[in-house]
Amino acid sequence: MRTLTYREAEPQALKVLVDGVGEGLVLLGEGGYYALYYFFGLYGRKAPDPEEPPDWVEGPRPSPEGFREPYDQAKWLEANGYMLFINESK
Repeated sequence: MRTLTYREAEPQALKVLVDGVGEGLVLLGEGGYYALYYFFGLYGRKAPDPEEPPDWVEGPRPSPEGFREPYDQAKWLEANGYMLFINESK
């Protein structure tokens, strides 16, 4: 899941969480549901780069419900000490 590009993940998304910070794509994967977060708004862009991997992956969960919106997820990460949560492979 951590290496799926936006182009690969978007067609598989069961649910899309979107706001000004980015997109969270909810997918079914091994062991449950995952949210792949692409925080393109933090870079000042209006859309994700199709070839970029996600900045953050959350899961697995037993249900596709309960994943945070991108803004809320970014704030949660910062509040919990993940100051450098942007994917280092970018």
